[in-house]
Amino acid sequence: MSLSFRSRIVLVFSALFLGVQAVTLASVYWFSRENVIAQLGQNLAYAETTFTRMLMDRGERTAGEARILVADFGFRSTASQADPETVASALENLVYRIRARRAFYVDLEGRILADTAGTKQGRPFPFPEVLKSAEDEGRTVVFGVLDGRLSELAVVPVLAPLPIGWVGIAMDVDRGFTDQFKRLSPPGLDLALGERSATGFRVLASSLGAEHRTEVADWVERGMLSPGAPPIAVTTHRGSIIAVLRDLPAARGDQALSAVFQVDMVAALVPYRTLMYTAFGLSVAGVAVTLFGSLLLAEKLARPVRQLAADTEHLLAGPSEEPPPPHGKDELVRLAEILERAGHMAADMAELQQRDRRRRELVADVSHDLRTPLSALHGYLETLKVKADTLPPEESRRFVDVAMRQSEKLGRLAQELFELARLECEESLPQWEDFSIAELVQDILQKFQSQSRARGVDLRAEVAAGLPQVSADIGMIERVLANLLDNALRHTPAGGSVRIGLSRSDGRIVVTVADTGAGIPEEFLPTLFERDSPLSRRSHSPGGLGLILVGKMLSLHGCSITVDSTVGQGSIFRFELPIATPAG
Repeated sequence: MSLSFRSRIVLVFSALFLGVQAVTLASVYWFSRENVIAQLGQNLAYAETTFTRMLMDRGERTAGEARILVADFGFRSTASQADPETVASALENLVYRIRARRAFYVDLEGRILADTAGTKQGRPFPFPEVLKSAEDEGRTVVFGVLDGRLSELAVVPVLAPLPIGWVGIAMDVDRGFTDQFKRLSPPGLDLALGERSATGFRVLASSLGAEHRTEVADWVERGMLSPGAPPIAVTTHRGSIIAVLRDLPAARGDQALSAVFQVDMVAALVPYRTLMYTAFGLSVAGVAVTLFGSLLLAEKLARPVRQLAADTEHLLAGPSEEPPPPHGKDELVRLAEILERAGHMAADMAELQQRDRRRRELVADVSHDLRTPLSALHGYLETLKVKADTLPPEESRRFVDVAMRQSEKLGRLAQELFELARLECEESLPQWEDFSIAELVQDILQKFQSQSRARGVDLRAEVAAGLPQVSADIGMIERVLANLLDNALRHTPAGGSVRIGLSRSDGRIVVTVADTGAGIPEEFLPTLFERDSPLSRRSHSPGGLGLILVGKMLSLHGCSITVDSTVGQGSIFRFELPIATPAG
């Protein structure tokens, strides 16, 4: 369906307005989303503060209880005497009173003297870095993985008055702690605690279900969350999630313990839905106003375009009283048709210029290519004239032979240039007829047998049996085969071979001319059949334009020619001819 110029203007303006409205709505959504993200980022910051306060308060309380224990004279005496059972009993009472999970007493050599779990006595303390820190600062509160469980460790030195050991208290950081944290946090906030390693992220405690824990681990493993980075939005099957990862102070330098805070963004966008609906309604009303306004504007724009088309038609049609009436077409279509006519005129002019350029190039080529044989011919004839009385008969005959060869070369070159000029100016078109390509090959083979024997080259034809006739210009195809054979014989050394092959493939006759000559370098193959071929400019000997003529003649037949060549091994030229259609 053809739309008028005015209708297209209306559509363009409407599309532009819709685009602007779409950008506006997207901007409103983006702005709302960014505000929500910023708000949720503040909630996450508050949650981090709450989490840190909960852990530090509990850690400080645990460390305070441990300091009370190590300040007891009886405990210090027992510890200095290295009495494991008594020390373990005192630690068990402390663990029971403060509801800790486990307690250790570590001697100055870093070995565990007493363990309330009764499993690590006599072994090195798993977190030796903490001992030095506790001795320097009076206490240390860190996190570590103990027996596969995340623990908060409070370590204090035992002084009498010099350090004689350390007491370490382990508090579980488990689902109970994360649920308590969730109750104290803004709605929708969840927490996952775990250990990062080269193999991934192992969740040790979380307020999330098992499926969502795997999801959090995947975020960290893929690098979507990293320590110290700002909060990011993550899309899941539950919706959009704002998440942030923060490192925990680890008890060992080779451990990376982290907390992932996340909050649901879908619920946070609910207050902004009214704004989005209002913006959408305003957009619909704006489209209606834009359609009406664009109709008025389109009419004002179309009127001068119509007049321009009519005036231009009047100029192209020649002088007349009235311009031709419109044919019921769109104004732009009429203008396009007029411009198309002008384009045809310009194309005709360009074609004339192109033919003129070809003629000038032909003159330049003739001048260049004929200079060498003419100079040689003139030189030998001048020598014969000057020294005719003094030259021996044998020398005179040699000069005459050379002059004859140059004359023949000149004639052949002139003929090739003439044929090329006719082909390029499209003054010589194929005269189509049906003929036997096999018979034509045999005739051409007979013409070149004497030349092949003189050069010591084996020339043969390999023709498949029962080949049908082809449809082509027999004169042009004969010239194509002659040029290819002449080129092959001139570049094949004595003892080599040249083969003409005829076969049938996919309804066409495939013609190949193969030789075992010098071959053609690969860089010359793409432009081998063109006038600007570097190979054709290397020598101006007879036949130098033969391959260019081959390409032109086959191009007029709608055929292409391909070459496979290997330097030092030979070349294979291949083209196809259509099979003649049976009459009737």
